Amino acid sequence: MSVLIAEKVYSYPWRQRFWRSALGNTLVIASLFGAGYQLLRGMVTANESLALWLRRTPWLRPLYDWLGPLPRDVSAWLPEALTVLALAAAGLLVALIVLNAFPAIRVSARGLLVEFAGGWLPVTWEDLRQIHVTSDETGQRFVLLVIPAKTAKRLTGWHRLYGLLYGTTFQPSFLISSSIEGFDHLLNTFLQENTRAVRAIDHAQPVVVDEQRRSLLFGLFLRGATIEPATNVTLPPATGPDVTAFLPAWSVARLLHLSTAICVLFFGLWHYRSYWDRALTLLFPALRSNPSLLWVSQDPLYNAIFTAYQGVSVPLFGIAGRSDLPAPVWLLIAAHLLLALLIAIMAALLMAMPSFVIAGQAGLTLRFLPHPLPFERLIPWTSVIACKVIDLGFGYTIAFVQSPSLPWLSRLCGLVVTGQWVPGTILLGTMKNWSELIERCAERLSHVPPINNMPRFQPAAFAPNLQLIGQPVSTIVAMRAELNASEASVSSLLWTAGRAMAVVALPLGLMFAIPGLLDGDRWPHLGIILGGLGFWLAGLLEWPLVVLVSIIIHGNFDNDEEQARIFAFYPLVQMPRLLPLLLALISLIVNLPWLAAIFWLAALVIAYWVTAALWVEVYEWDGAQVILGGLLPVIWQLFVMVAFWFLR
Repeated sequence: MSVLIAEKVYSYPWRQRFWRSALGNTLVIASLFGAGYQLLRGMVTANESLALWLRRTPWLRPLYDWLGPLPRDVSAWLPEALTVLALAAAGLLVALIVLNAFPAIRVSARGLLVEFAGGWLPVTWEDLRQIHVTSDETGQRFVLLVIPAKTAKRLTGWHRLYGLLYGTTFQPSFLISSSIEGFDHLLNTFLQENTRAVRAIDHAQPVVVDEQRRSLLFGLFLRGATIEPATNVTLPPATGPDVTAFLPAWSVARLLHLSTAICVLFFGLWHYRSYWDRALTLLFPALRSNPSLLWVSQDPLYNAIFTAYQGVSVPLFGIAGRSDLPAPVWLLIAAHLLLALLIAIMAALLMAMPSFVIAGQAGLTLRFLPHPLPFERLIPWTSVIACKVIDLGFGYTIAFVQSPSLPWLSRLCGLVVTGQWVPGTILLGTMKNWSELIERCAERLSHVPPINNMPRFQPAAFAPNLQLIGQPVSTIVAMRAELNASEASVSSLLWTAGRAMAVVALPLGLMFAIPGLLDGDRWPHLGIILGGLGFWLAGLLEWPLVVLVSIIIHGNFDNDEEQARIFAFYPLVQMPRLLPLLLALISLIVNLPWLAAIFWLAALVIAYWVTAALWVEVYEWDGAQVILGGLLPVIWQLFVMVAFWFLR
């Protein structure tokens, strides 16, 4: 006798649904806007009476100006319209895929319902034929492709795209991620109900779970282990009162941290105001003589535009056929994109280092802004993945707290410290009551089970991204010993190294692309994105070039395995460069190019420092060889820097 299962709906966390919905709806709006704009231009071009009516009606004249300049005839409009309509169709197709990629699943005794485009598509239990499985290295995260029988014909033709995207079939199918709520229970329900259903049907076959049919695309997304801490742990009462640690109000670290955030905010808002100044002077000729806006007229580009449009406003969407000239509408859009980016940068900077910490019975309370500003977060002890005490050298110590309960933007701090996209924050050893704080963290976390045989509290943690600056040789020795002791294959080590170098080189591409795309003086174009991609690839190219030149100088061509390990080692040593390069990126975003150049040069100094230490350890170089070897990445980066400032 079988027990009928209760009807239940499985859905994804609201954050995932929100971002998929935001991306999909943005694509829909942009595609429909572009298509509607082109079709309206075609209607006005083909109908002279309509064009005349728009020109003569005062309240419709701005619409006519916005559509201009109109093509001479329909034949001149058609090629442009076809291109825009094709892009709009592609945008709508991508939106359809994104919005319905990971649907909610509703199960009952009769079968399951798959959400699609606001409705539900039925699939009976006996119609399930195959489940293709792609997992990460730790077996914690999965993406499944569920394929019903060909005869079911329940899913739409659009569902073939998901099989094509997965890369294993062209049959209609749908995706399920392990991030869906109740994933394990849902998968067990699939298998059990399918088994129950096929028993009642002659010659029916149960669903086949195929772990060999992996998706190359989703396999790339799943690379890197995600650790989920156990939260169902009951901690014993604390042995003493809550411990409060804080940075003194006039400490150098606190002043430097807050002044950096304030400077970013000030110069960012100043740059934001400049967008409004330029847009207003283009739209309102009377403002061009305003004393506070005269600086705009001193720019040769704007002075030429004002001369050509004396007493007349520039069209809202810019001068026809001149996408290289400023348009008021894009200046305002870019201004608010800059403002959103500025808010994110400010939040990430503040989350990197709390100034006030309370280690209590339930967890760590982190306050990121001075009292009474309300910006704090409670981190339960059971959600702390790791609390690592790190010796930076020169007598300085920090603690890195890693937890998924931290705000999302704290992942930037985790990227700098660990080289991975993990949420984390830094506690400084100069805090008052530091020793008591560390003791309380050790006591509380000692009651929480370890993760992957690693204790939650690590009193002498190894953090090469930070320790390479203060202790380069000893850190490289420890890194090399760890690499040699690793049982990972050479290909796996090279993949990890490639990912690290991609992260190190990424700020170079972003330094070119983001300020270029947000430059209000011209419309964004594909060349900016391609330029950013080019500088990112130039940063990546440093890796094989420098290592190959070092091997040639050293003259060791026989030991292939040792050469491969040096290739795998080089990018890991360059990770300390990431912090000054990110600061250079922030400087360019707030329009301080001279400061960006200083941070970039600081990154070159770090590159020389750690690379020279690397050659001392792996090649046992000294004297002129060490100096030359340390200068190899610096020379390449100087070429990249000259090209960057020239093209920018």
